[in-house]
Amino acid sequence: MNSSQNKKVSVVVPNYNYGRYIKKRIDSILKQTYPIYELIVLDDASTDGSDEILKNIVLDLKLKNPEMRVRFVPNRVNSGKAMAAWKKGFELAEGDYVWIAEADDLCSAKFLEEVMKGFDDKEVVLSYTESKIINSFGIMIAPNFRWSRDKEKTGHFRQSYVNNGEAEIKEIMAIRCTIPNVSAVVFRKKKGVRYLDYLTKALKFSQVGDWYFYAKLLSQGKIAYNQKSLNKFRIHAESKTAQSKKGKEHFQEVLEMHEMFMQEYDISEKTQKWMKEEEKRIAQRIEKK
Repeated sequence: MNSSQNKKVSVVVPNYNYGRYIKKRIDSILKQTYPIYELIVLDDASTDGSDEILKNIVLDLKLKNPEMRVRFVPNRVNSGKAMAAWKKGFELAEGDYVWIAEADDLCSAKFLEEVMKGFDDKEVVLSYTESKIINSFGIMIAPNFRWSRDKEKTGHFRQSYVNNGEAEIKEIMAIRCTIPNVSAVVFRKKKGVRYLDYLTKALKFSQVGDWYFYAKLLSQGKIAYNQKSLNKFRIHAESKTAQSKKGKEHFQEVLEMHEMFMQEYDISEKTQKWMKEEEKRIAQRIEKK
């Protein structure tokens, strides 16, 4: 690949108590066939010793690759919010593109090479790939996430595409968050887009801050989707109590997001019907728990 064609990608790795996964995660980033511009590793005051693991990994990288741009930025106090790490990543990133590669996920070596093709269209602000789902042991439990994102069976994710951001919201993103994992996403730092403002406002949500952020970006440009499952999204088992609490919070925040979409966009009757069905589906799931 011609280096003059390479775009400057800042990779941000947010970590909180993922010491058992972090080395493999960073290895998967360093093995990318598309070069990274810088690596920024964040730690949100971990209690499992992963901050020390990260410190040593970064030190080793600097010794072996003195030309590599790599930083370790630990928090002294836990923020308690994933979106706070996203915001810090955007503040620190010096590249023109940002990949938030969460510490417990993995990816194919071709992930960046493929996802960056989406930015061949200069209007694209967000490019992402399909994800495989893996469990806490790294065993694949689903080859993709399409079944979960397109419950209406519209075929929206049947093939790769570039879509107008507003159209994407009206067609499907207004129903539910159709990007299941930020590790599958690369963002373009487009001039004039208020990323930090959006991320600050996203902090008010405990469950759907990512959905809010994606939606605000889609009002600023296009979205690119690559149907190849090049990201590996790790899902962890939770207790019934934790699931119930999150479910109730999630339901209230979904209602808030739906209201926002209804106010800001001319949503078709068909999509409104699907939004109501999604609300019923979530409410029924909570009742069962």
